Amino acid sequence: MKRLFILMLSVVVAFSFSACDKDDDDNGSGASSITVKEEQQAFVLLTTATWCGYCASWGIPTFEGAFNGDDGVDGDRVNGVALHYSDTDPMYHEMAATIKSQFAIGGPPNLWIEFDNTHNLNPGGWVSAIKSRQAENSPDCGIGMNVKQDGNDFTIDVRVKFFNSMSGTYNLAIYISEDGIIANQSGGTADYVHNHTFRGEVTANNAWGVEMFSGSSPSDFTDSFTYTASGSVVADNVSFVAVVYEMDGGVPVSSPNSNTR
Repeated sequence: MKRLFILMLSVVVAFSFSACDKDDDDNGSGASSITVKEEQQAFVLLTTATWCGYCASWGIPTFEGAFNGDDGVDGDRVNGVALHYSDTDPMYHEMAATIKSQFAIGGPPNLWIEFDNTHNLNPGGWVSAIKSRQAENSPDCGIGMNVKQDGNDFTIDVRVKFFNSMSGTYNLAIYISEDGIIANQSGGTADYVHNHTFRGEVTANNAWGVEMFSGSSPSDFTDSFTYTASGSVVADNVSFVAVVYEMDGGVPVSSPNSNTR
């Protein structure tokens, strides 16, 4: 009996040490084991409004076409949101107006990619710019995410892996994107389906997210965030767009990489 007790005690102790080691590895966030692909993705934005006829005729179709893989774009490596920045728009969000203003994106429809406004009103040039961005190799960093949903509540585990040494100040923003919103669209219909609609930011309720580091980059940044869909937001239609921003003077100046989950 004594030998059996000692054997059982040994098993319990061994299990306890194993559990502690696992918790230490995950740092409580569950993000450290997320796989991060070493690939360049494209971060895109659209300024749009329900009163904009050109948005229905070419702006929104061009924007959604990129996500669908039209014209040779890798739709799995396109990340972005549609900014309803006008306060007369039923999908207006104050933060969307802030992003539009800071990035100097023109009125709707306007196509933006990676701090480049030169293709604003040129859909063909914008598509080519996306493909050029995706063709870049050796990205400085990459983003991996794991999203868990429980009804209207989400837990977003995120890992940013730095493949090359980076210096400066870098933020992580995670934007809320909602598909399937039914609303009137000038030039379209009264029951037009709006996708990739900007709904806010989850890391700090801030347009530019939360600071990851200032100085030299670590090998990894991991964290976990929560979000609860409320009001008119339909939880089952939500996705999350993560963007790494290089910051200067409190505002973004580049976006080394992005991802969507």
